[in-house]
Amino acid sequence: MFRLGWQVFRARLPELVSERDRRRLVVVASIVAPVVFVGLLAIAALTDGITAVGVVEALLFGVAAGGFAMVFCRIGPKGWAIPPVPSIGWRTQEAVARYYGRTPPAVAPEHRDAVLRGIEVHRDVLVRVTLQSSFLLASWVFAVLGGVLLAVTESSVHGPVFLYAPVWPLIAGGYGVIGLRTLGRQEQLRVEASALPPVPPAPPKRGRPGGPSGSKLALPGE
Repeated sequence: MFRLGWQVFRARLPELVSERDRRRLVVVASIVAPVVFVGLLAIAALTDGITAVGVVEALLFGVAAGGFAMVFCRIGPKGWAIPPVPSIGWRTQEAVARYYGRTPPAVAPEHRDAVLRGIEVHRDVLVRVTLQSSFLLASWVFAVLGGVLLAVTESSVHGPVFLYAPVWPLIAGGYGVIGLRTLGRQEQLRVEASALPPVPPAPPKRGRPGGPSGSKLALPGE
């Protein structure tokens, strides 16, 4: 499942994240990381003085800040994170949701169109969210490395660094794992639903074209 999701992610990413968006990501990270790096060195120069270890710590925190800033960059059209609500009934929505469970049933023929209708939109959203989660996870890795180095070289342990450290991988890893798994499941559903024959449209109601609907009985005085 995860391997299939990774294949879908890699195949769709170049088309979803344009060259302009990629340049924006690089520019934002290239601005934020040096600013944080220089700012931390300036603080160190005004307090304890600049050391080789301090430079490495500032570099790690600067790279972490650059990766964190990339999370807030837009990597798609405006409003891409809000998929349209499908025009299907709530019973059909519940049935489609069951197909994404741990032990999903086979796709029913009457749900073929509902399954295929929103896969492309939700797939593109999942690819972008998974990419953003990788930025957050990379930012956490560099921040933790800097925090560990800071705690080892200093006489006191800096609590806030390790207090917030476990939050980032839970958020980023959760989005990434769920996104890849859902991408894989969506691809399986797309193949399974595409193999089903289309459901013929419902037959038209009997009656004269353009005639009134409802009861044909006339009330007194009509």
